[in-house]
Amino acid sequence: MVAMSLDPSARAPRRIPGGAELDVLMRLYGYRFTRTGGVAGAETSHDPADIEAAESHGWPVRVPEHFTANEVFTRSIEAASHLDDDAVLGAFIAGLHSAPRGRQTVISVGWCRHLAEAAVAADGLPDCGLAREGALEVDVTEQLLRLALGWAWNEQPHHYLADLDAASAEGLPVPTDDDRERLRSLLDLIAGLPDGTRPGELEKAVARARIIPRADRYQRYGILLGLAEFGVLPGSVIPSWDGFVSRREVAEAWTGGPRSDVPPPLSGWRGGIDDRKAARLRSL
Repeated sequence: MVAMSLDPSARAPRRIPGGAELDVLMRLYGYRFTRTGGVAGAETSHDPADIEAAESHGWPVRVPEHFTANEVFTRSIEAASHLDDDAVLGAFIAGLHSAPRGRQTVISVGWCRHLAEAAVAADGLPDCGLAREGALEVDVTEQLLRLALGWAWNEQPHHYLADLDAASAEGLPVPTDDDRERLRSLLDLIAGLPDGTRPGELEKAVARARIIPRADRYQRYGILLGLAEFGVLPGSVIPSWDGFVSRREVAEAWTGGPRSDVPPPLSGWRGGIDDRKAARLRSL
């Protein structure tokens, strides 16, 4: 039997866990820090004392919250409206080292940035990737924990709402000089790769350069997806920051097919960098 919080209506706080609450949530969701500072899987704790400790900080454990697609749609637009573009991009830069939490929000904001102007169907929703039938279940505690640990991805947009709520409620991290230097190194590395370079080769080059310490393969891909969604890496569809991209367009652009590890727009990148978008990041 999976141990969980007793209150099925419990609602997670909209903040990024840290300190003692991060430690206990990592145990409860099966993560641990490695000796080098990375994150690895671990045996999941079902200890009632750990659950009690998490709940004392306000965190329900393994309790999903339920949303309709329309609720995620409207609430995401509202939350993103409170976020400044430069703050979101600065947080992404901070995500390269000092604040892994900053990596996801550039993707989340990109997804909802042009939702309000997209054509909608009879149910009031555009073709934006939200499942329309049944309630959408999100373990918000787990989603915010994964943000704290540095994972970012551009699928399952109903997961973005927790990120957007937390960002609008508590603000976003600000990059350090070291983060900015890592960004410059990353952009220089990408710009120096030959035409025809594929995303997998790029990820390996980033790993070899050790620009992003303590990141695993999928965390590096998450950062590259953030660059592609902003438009630094020209991809197979327009960047989400530049216009609405339907799920149909994403499906048609999925180079390598839906079993590929790398979704659009990054999947279609074959080398090169958008100098204008890169310059904007460098200026922050």
